[in-house]
Amino acid sequence: MKRIEQLTFTRFVIIILVLFAHDTLGHYLDPLLFFPLEPLIRSGSTGVSYLFILSGFVMALVYYKPGEKFNYLNFWRTRLIRLYPLYIMGFLLTCIYYYDDLFRIKPAKILANIFILQSWIPKYSQSFNFVAWSMTVEVFFYLFFPFFLIWTYRQPTRKLIRFSLIVWAVSTTIFQILWIGYIDQYREFILYFPLFYFNSFVMGVVGAIWYLREGRQENISTRKRLAVLAGSFLVLATYTVVSLNFYPALPHMIQPITGFLAPLLILFIVALTMDQSFISRFLVHPVLVNLGELSYAIYILHIPVKWLYSWALASAGVVDVQRILDLTFLPLILLVAFVVHFYVDTPFRKWLKGFLKNNSVRVFLLDIVVILLLGYLMFPLRFGDGREYRSYLEMERLVLWVAFLIRPLLALAFGTYRHDALVKPGNQWAVSVLLSVSLGSLVIATAAYLGYATGRFENFPRSVFVLDWLIVLAFSLLTRFSFRRLGVYRQEPLPA
Repeated sequence: MKRIEQLTFTRFVIIILVLFAHDTLGHYLDPLLFFPLEPLIRSGSTGVSYLFILSGFVMALVYYKPGEKFNYLNFWRTRLIRLYPLYIMGFLLTCIYYYDDLFRIKPAKILANIFILQSWIPKYSQSFNFVAWSMTVEVFFYLFFPFFLIWTYRQPTRKLIRFSLIVWAVSTTIFQILWIGYIDQYREFILYFPLFYFNSFVMGVVGAIWYLREGRQENISTRKRLAVLAGSFLVLATYTVVSLNFYPALPHMIQPITGFLAPLLILFIVALTMDQSFISRFLVHPVLVNLGELSYAIYILHIPVKWLYSWALASAGVVDVQRILDLTFLPLILLVAFVVHFYVDTPFRKWLKGFLKNNSVRVFLLDIVVILLLGYLMFPLRFGDGREYRSYLEMERLVLWVAFLIRPLLALAFGTYRHDALVKPGNQWAVSVLLSVSLGSLVIATAAYLGYATGRFENFPRSVFVLDWLIVLAFSLLTRFSFRRLGVYRQEPLPA
């Protein structure tokens, strides 16, 4: 379906509100901090809910195709390509900021962030690039979306609307009860757990389905469409002002984050989608659309860029770092987002699309699982869990990270993930695996030995590295042999 470009710029507006909430905009919005605009500008947390609803709405617009077979793997691959490169860039920038402490951080916390799982573990939800908790929520939506969408094909529109309202009512009630009774004790769980955002996403998907089935066929005048758009916005704005300034007992500020205003927000989104007035004609201007396209880069990078920029200013001897930040950070993050989006992320996504098409993600993930399991289990298997094992904890952590980084890179370099290598006749694939695994084991053992030789570690347990090499080699060969025998990847027939 053709893109609804008037929605794109709204992302940018919400992201600006989020940046304001994170105290990264300096004084750029100060001229607007007067009644009644100030409560709206301070409502960035409600904006997060808007982004989740919009995510469901846009995905349903693109993928709702009854009668066509849904390609699950292609969908997940596409969403991974869209989300992960900038996500991991933000994570790596945060690691640079924390470089002094990285080896003291628990591997589980780092791995939770690498695999976008942090919000499922409340104590890790705000670790590293703290705004990235919302990406865990998005990944949850991606995993759930295909199954929910296919279910909607067989459901009448009214049933879907009732379902979305029931889910919204139940989820909102549970969240508000938890907020009132337990926010002080369980803040990370209540604010960031992905299930609490399910209602927002469902509301967005159902709103898109109504629009595709019925809304776009409605013969409604431009004036009436504009009235609905303006009315929904005014009701949202009125509630925000009243709850913040006059009746603070109502959910306000961060409290509506999980979709309290979702029915009004989806009404606004649908109304803007259907709008044909001067407002939509203004919002589809290329400059505004491009600003909307920058939104994800701005959002995921603004915290690590701010931290590194502050560190650089302080290291350069700048006396009033905060004043410089207030004046220059907004232009800086816009420039960084522009460069990264158009000249780094977009080309890299094109390359990654081809790379994933030619390499087996399933074999790669199986290798990662084995690497992590061995990283956690090899030393306890060899030394038990007593005093001797505890003396190797620092070495175990080093071995885990070197293996996690080096083994996949070498496997890629030797082409052991390529589809053609997994179907090619002969034993060349086994030779490539042997070389990759052996060189990886040599690098890992060398790193550990250097630590021992420089006095960082007390001993050098050679048997651990021999056993690790044998297990990784056996599993790598078995995995690829099984894929070949089962015909998971089949060789394309030669043209006649």
